[in-house]
Amino acid sequence: MENYFAAIQDYLEGMLSEEDHQQFEAELTRNPELRAETALQAELGAVMKKHLAAEEDVRALRQSLQAATRDYASKRTDKKSRGLIRWLLPATSIAAALLIFVYQLGWFSADFEQLPVMSESVSRGSGASDQNEEIAKAFNAGAYTRSTELLEDALASDTGVVRYAYYLGLSHLGNQDYARAAATLTPVADGPSVFAADARYFLAVALWHLERVDEAREQASRVTESGAYYQKSQRLIRRLEK
Repeated sequence: MENYFAAIQDYLEGMLSEEDHQQFEAELTRNPELRAETALQAELGAVMKKHLAAEEDVRALRQSLQAATRDYASKRTDKKSRGLIRWLLPATSIAAALLIFVYQLGWFSADFEQLPVMSESVSRGSGASDQNEEIAKAFNAGAYTRSTELLEDALASDTGVVRYAYYLGLSHLGNQDYARAAATLTPVADGPSVFAADARYFLAVALWHLERVDEAREQASRVTESGAYYQKSQRLIRRLEK
């Protein structure tokens, strides 16, 4: 693989062949510029997905408020009610705008243990693709005991797949097995892969539950401002300081 930088997106989306995937990860260990660029693209992708999801939530709320107001209007026809309805209609837009404002300020309580979605797509041979799809379906369904079993089997045959180690740590976190989550996520958080930054956040969450507050604060502080979990890390740090 001559141009590693051109392959970053294929790597993130699991579209590389097994040979190219191994070459890419080998290059990651010795090329700090490639590590930085790969991490940046991964973080930008995560931020974009988060904001798109937020926009969908706001759009759904606005539609629900408007539908409720129209339903109210159809049932109340007296003059006083019509005056109230005229006030309620623009209020739906105000409520939706306030939701956007409050969301952007980060005033909603953080769900520190909300886990990401695991992609089902991977192109490293049909066998690996089928295995990854089964793991992803179990993980995304919240069947963390099953995803743990599948990920442990996958890692037993190939210990070098950092992606599987990362999601194994998250599966332990989903099962509230914080000690095993911390043990599994630590080498990922300390490594050079694109999962390192996110692993630091979830490692901090696991350590927090283990009442290892100083270690949790240290890991949370390692999440950079460009990281997808930076805002949550900052809220966690504030929580730890209480």
